[in-house]
Amino acid sequence: MNPVDPSTIDVQTLNRKLDQVKAQVFLHSETAAFLGSIMSTLDFIWTREHTTAATDGIHFWWNPDWFAALEPANRATVLRHELWHVARLHMVRQGSRDPKVWNFACDYVINNDLQTEGCDFTFGGLVDAKYRGMAEEDIYDDLMQNPPSPDAGVWVPGDGADMFPMDKAQKQQVINTVVTAVQQAKMTGAGKVPGGITELLDQFLTPVVPWQIYLSRWFTQLLEEDYSWSKPNRRYSDMYLPSRKLDDGKLENLAWYIDVSGSITTAQATRFKSELKFVKDTYQPEKLTVVQFDTAIRRVDVWEADDEFNSLEIHGRGGTSLDPVHRHILEERPTAAIIFSDMECHPMSQEGIEEIPVLWVMLPSRHGHTPSFGEMLTIQE
Repeated sequence: MNPVDPSTIDVQTLNRKLDQVKAQVFLHSETAAFLGSIMSTLDFIWTREHTTAATDGIHFWWNPDWFAALEPANRATVLRHELWHVARLHMVRQGSRDPKVWNFACDYVINNDLQTEGCDFTFGGLVDAKYRGMAEEDIYDDLMQNPPSPDAGVWVPGDGADMFPMDKAQKQQVINTVVTAVQQAKMTGAGKVPGGITELLDQFLTPVVPWQIYLSRWFTQLLEEDYSWSKPNRRYSDMYLPSRKLDDGKLENLAWYIDVSGSITTAQATRFKSELKFVKDTYQPEKLTVVQFDTAIRRVDVWEADDEFNSLEIHGRGGTSLDPVHRHILEERPTAAIIFSDMECHPMSQEGIEEIPVLWVMLPSRHGHTPSFGEMLTIQE
């Protein structure tokens, strides 16, 4: 985004007023150190390419005319609004979601909280009490089914989105910014780390499953059977040669089954996705097949080794059955299978898939059963 020509605005006056707005962040003792740390990393730019304000977690763009027209209290609200987009990793969590609808969902979370804090919204803003306490992902799902009226008369930043696509390195930079802010807040003792932020970071930084143990064990087992005649080698279309089950130390096809039944909570679904992201980024299987199931296969996504994984949209929410999982394994014959479920269903048969390594990652449940085969571990939410 190009900055404005200094000759067309009084940059010195604008910067002085902006400094006054920035000082307002430190008046909120509960979040002063945390948000202040994030704010100090942002590159503030005056530009008319935006009609209001926007951030990508690295830059903060502000339209000078709109800024000048706002009351001081409104400016402080906008600044805190954009800082919370960074703090809540909204640009990192967006994934493949519609950017405008995702922005609406994130705005509802931020503005509901800011309204509770007493921030001034006389200039307009997306605020709705029915979304109070809901996660952004859940609000997004609701908005996709019940889109807001275009005539609602609320303030919509720019073209409806005040966050922007980022590459992998930029996303990691934003994550590092928030990690540093958390550490800064803890070290100074000035205020506290806002609720939920540490949990959000954990989704991107700390898997709870000891994948090194389980996947290394699979690698060892599969190396003992280095070649398979189960299908032709893809590199030699005119010759029928055995294909390697491991290619350059990578699992050829890791099948990842996610229980998306109604008994799975949003927090549990998020945990599924965070573990998936870790395995995808760390081990880069040659092919990662992600299958969402309840009483049927609801969605299948495939990532190749070089594909970037950031998010997964959850589908389903019906009952639970492992029968479609069994059929899918029979048909696809993956190198190995990981099944995430609360196991609130009938057991799955091993018939026909005895040679395929299976890892059951189970959530604690009163009504769940214990599988009769494969390796098992139970994780907390």
